[in-house]
Amino acid sequence: MKRSMISAILVLSGMFLVSQALADHHMPSRSAVEYLGCTFNDDQSMDDLRDVSAKWEKWSKGKFSEDYTAFSLRPILTSGGDVEADYIWMGIAKNQEAMGRIKDEWFNKGQKMAAKFAEVSTCAGNGLMDSFVLKPYEKMGEAGYIQINACEMNDGVTNDDIAMADAKWVTWMTENNMPVGAYRWFPGVGDARDSTTDFYNVYVAESLADRGKAHDMMYAGGFPVATELYGELYTCDNPRVWFAEPVGAVKAK
Repeated sequence: MKRSMISAILVLSGMFLVSQALADHHMPSRSAVEYLGCTFNDDQSMDDLRDVSAKWEKWSKGKFSEDYTAFSLRPILTSGGDVEADYIWMGIAKNQEAMGRIKDEWFNKGQKMAAKFAEVSTCAGNGLMDSFVLKPYEKMGEAGYIQINACEMNDGVTNDDIAMADAKWVTWMTENNMPVGAYRWFPGVGDARDSTTDFYNVYVAESLADRGKAHDMMYAGGFPVATELYGELYTCDNPRVWFAEPVGAVKAK
């Protein structure tokens, strides 16, 4: 199992959620996610990334046929040895076909703009993931905090088994007003060859206080419920927390 989310991401593939836990097994809400692990060049910072991202957003008008939203993910609560990059560039499109079309258009039109990004930071690796919604985050698209841990399914467990548990867990979170959104990310193209991670559990909160409230709620009754539902299904490593900041969006022409 990957213990370092960034080292995973430099060689890894993206993230986003498992099946939405619907009792009737309807297809969940799914989106495509890409990621790159990036390190700032000398004398460059988030201010420079924001500046070039604003130029990219302005430049992109009328050039792309699909919507695309980008975030920078910066480590907030991690072990120092886990983080080998300053931020992760995470882009989201409605599905993998749309993501592929955006990348085709970027490769064909974006060389000069890419050079401006390269002046700010050096990025390594580029992977794709599928993200599935378990419990929608109400302020998606705004800045927030993302808690992520990598998980491996136990022998003999199927996605249907997890979906059944998800339905009950989402019901518990909703009934108890847990102030987070929940997703599952499945690694895909670009994932590390030696990876044993089956998926990432992802929780999104508006603030660290909300994340802390959700944590306290686990001790106040959530842990026994989650352990009963998931204890025999999969094993996860320790979670890390990242700050997700919007850095631009492309609108379809």
